[in-house]
Amino acid sequence: MESNKKRILILEGDSRQCLPFIRTLRQEGHHVTIVCPWRCCPGFFSRYPNKRLIWPDIYHDEEGFRKALFNYIKKEKTDIVLTLGDGAAILIAKHREEILKYVKTHVPNYEILRYGADKSLVMDFCMKNNIPCPLTYSDKKESLDKISSKLPFPVLVKPVRGTGAVGIHRFETKEQLLQHYETLKAKYGDLIIQENIPLGKTQFQAEAFCDANSKMKVCMVIGKPRFFPVEGGTSTCNITINRPDIVELVRKLLEGIGWIGPADVDLLLDPRDNTPKILEINPRVTAGIKIGFEAGINYADLHLKLALGEEIPFIKEYKLGVILRNLCLDMLWYKYSSGDARKNTNPPFWQFFGKNVKYQTLRIDDPLPFIGFILSNLIKYRKPGVWDSKLGTDLTDN
Repeated sequence: MESNKKRILILEGDSRQCLPFIRTLRQEGHHVTIVCPWRCCPGFFSRYPNKRLIWPDIYHDEEGFRKALFNYIKKEKTDIVLTLGDGAAILIAKHREEILKYVKTHVPNYEILRYGADKSLVMDFCMKNNIPCPLTYSDKKESLDKISSKLPFPVLVKPVRGTGAVGIHRFETKEQLLQHYETLKAKYGDLIIQENIPLGKTQFQAEAFCDANSKMKVCMVIGKPRFFPVEGGTSTCNITINRPDIVELVRKLLEGIGWIGPADVDLLLDPRDNTPKILEINPRVTAGIKIGFEAGINYADLHLKLALGEEIPFIKEYKLGVILRNLCLDMLWYKYSSGDARKNTNPPFWQFFGKNVKYQTLRIDDPLPFIGFILSNLIKYRKPGVWDSKLGTDLTDN
């Protein structure tokens, strides 16, 4: 293998976001090994990995996963370890110095990663630095009674750490909040209580990338016209757009907290003052990252450069109007949406084809990951409570 071709280990290869990384890295001549907790998942079904490994699920057996990782990097020739999800990133960050004895990685130190993953810390930074965001409070600093007096109802309660819409609940009254708060805290851990911003026409996300000196070098802005649950959750359809104002907000946030590496920043346009407001940082690569590859940004190369200590280039231009759909979730959006929403959505729901229309898990040259995605979700949502957590119906009387 040529010296500039690397042996790369990709953790959490069961995710949708791994697919464009696997394909791009393999096509560039690198040797790609992916790690999955089971065979029924998108990455395992892809044609592009050179090698597939089954390790314990990090979210259920972190110690088993850690032992498998160290056993592998000590025995097998590996140049770079990449992780595209929360769990493995946190584990690598915790053991970063020991891991660096054997391989290179793009994951920053634990304190940086922990800060970005904590919604309470991020919102507190925004409020202190005049970065638009919803008013947000934590019961660690103030009582629920005092917080309730500062926020108009309805309010949102969110886990401090979490993914998608899982664990997010809206409460119409103070009585409902007090009734269910401790139950949610016992289930999801630390919580934040947040101002409810009226849902406007679209949400946004910014797929950013900062270098080792915390300078933001890339920021692609995406419109999210549809999401599921329909009141606000995981995006089902994305489109690349040009919003310099959002780029500047994201730069101020990420450089201000000293971020390193990839970050997905979620924002919502507040229809009351027409201002985009930051909701959270997802300190990982998200499932929608494929839209960046389709828009001309090689995020895989950025990860490699960061891991190898190479200069990260400024990338300011990307193709606008690229549409990325999660077909399964988009169908759920259609099922649960009102007639007006179905008629007025843009891009149209029925726009299934076109040179700019792409799909998260489906490609003509690699069709099987779509089947893996279907199977993995059938397994996932058969587990008790998972569907209710996604829809926010895991409480009664709320």
